[in-house]
Amino acid sequence: MLVYKQADANQYDELLQLMAVDSADYLQHSLELMKMTGDEFGKLFRTVGQCYVIYQDDCLAGFYWIEERGKTLHLHALILKREFQGEGIGTQVLQMLAEQFQVRADAIELGVHQSNECAKRLYHRLGFEVVKFREDLGYYIMQKHLTAQKSIDVPKIR
Repeated sequence: MLVYKQADANQYDELLQLMAVDSADYLQHSLELMKMTGDEFGKLFRTVGQCYVIYQDDCLAGFYWIEERGKTLHLHALILKREFQGEGIGTQVLQMLAEQFQVRADAIELGVHQSNECAKRLYHRLGFEVVKFREDLGYYIMQKHLTAQKSIDVPKIR
């Protein structure tokens, strides 16, 4: 069973390390292109949006980092430890976010590096579409439009 808990200050270094391992192929290069140091990124990670830790059966499986930008929910990161990848956890997190934010947001937006084929396939399968390609950074910007389920008053039959 998956459990989501807001990350506490003591977990951020571990989560940053998990992100560095998962994104080793492109994170440092992306930071250089954005003219951002690792310390500046760490501060951004700690102060922008909210970060939630994902547990599966009391084991740390990964985390997700979100930020509400007006009527768009931006997913900065969805990182899973290697041993938890391919088990449907990413799908469950994205479906949960869509359900949780369908009334407050019009869309979920995320960036995915061009080298991350596995994530791109997952996002496409779940209804995300490419809306832009940031050639300078090598990232696809993808969005999934959310439609709020409106309740319908059905007259009672007597």
